[in-house]
Amino acid sequence: MHPLIGDLGKVKDHDLENKITDLNKKYHLAASMGQGGVCGQILAALDMYREELRNRHDATMKAAMKKQNKDLDDLINVE
Repeated sequence: MHPLIGDLGKVKDHDLENKITDLNKKYHLAASMGQGGVCGQILAALDMYREELRNRHDATMKAAMKKQNKDLDDLINVE
């Protein structure tokens, strides 16, 4: 957990994606300037944002698969 990042559950998907893009740019800038300590902090924040976005995508896929499987159950008649 990064101390300067609040609850990511309240952040919209679009804002998460924008923040990831912004942090990637900042990471590459810091790396090109030889700022290893800053790079480490940016990577920690990036990991948190990416993990939150990944968890949301996984939850969406699970819900879609569950709905798809439920729809298929009505089509299969096993007697």
